Amino acid sequence: MFDYKRISGIENLKEKIPSELQFWHLFGNILELNYSSKAIDEFYCDYTNIIKLLLTDDNHQYKIELTLYNIRGNMNFDMANGFFSGFAIEEYSDPGSDNHFHLYSFEQDIEFDLYCEKIRAVLQ
Repeated sequence: MFDYKRISGIENLKEKIPSELQFWHLFGNILELNYSSKAIDEFYCDYTNIIKLLLTDDNHQYKIELTLYNIRGNMNFDMANGFFSGFAIEEYSDPGSDNHFHLYSFEQDIEFDLYCEKIRAVLQ
């Protein structure tokens, strides 16, 4: 289930998506993926990395836009079909770290292992 406390917008997803579909591994189709880097302090040359994913379920009935802020890690997947499976998000807490989420895949044929500070989820 979408039982997360710190994902912005998760309550809206829980209200509008049926409970049997409230699992990240059911949203394994990537329709769009955008990466950007945004300056947050030009004097100190500080910036944050942002990834936006537009995910959909197998029937393309529900689309979720996930925005990941201040990301670190690795992401490699098969570009042929835009599909990945075993997608999971766990709330992650490490004292002294600004990583609050761990995003990964259970599948062994792809490498999807990201940490991020903040996630925003929007139903499209």
